[in-house]
Amino acid sequence: MKTTIQETAQELITRKEYPEVIKAALQLIIDEQMNSLALDKVLADKGIRRITDIKEKTLDVLLDYADIILEDDILTSDELRNLKMLKLFFRIEEGDFQKNNKFARVESIIVRQLEKLYADNIIDEQEALHQSELQGVFGLGYDEYTNIVNKVAKK
Repeated sequence: MKTTIQETAQELITRKEYPEVIKAALQLIIDEQMNSLALDKVLADKGIRRITDIKEKTLDVLLDYADIILEDDILTSDELRNLKMLKLFFRIEEGDFQKNNKFARVESIIVRQLEKLYADNIIDEQEALHQSELQGVFGLGYDEYTNIVNKVAKK
């Protein structure tokens, strides 16, 4: 488990090849400058007019972040909160993962979490809340999420 969002952002820069604008945005996180004004300045400095111009790359960052924090197969409440913060920071909206053909990666992440949650064949109140939050982080509708749950349940 990575202890802070800054440490995981540093790990992303080390592990992945990102465009300079994404590296600069991740550096903001590392430097604890995770705010809209700082991000807008980075975008302007790199000649990017709107965050939507790099939407696909920001989605990749969020999914890469999820992959790293799930290496230990546990998504803690802090890690889930950090995913939400990244989503807000990069202005990722509901439906963006589907619109940008990232659904397969989202599904893979959710399946891994559901398999862990279902390992003991019991879902307690906290695990149910965890599922709901996970669904919300990735902007999945009820039907989309239920289809994923059903795939896992049939295994």
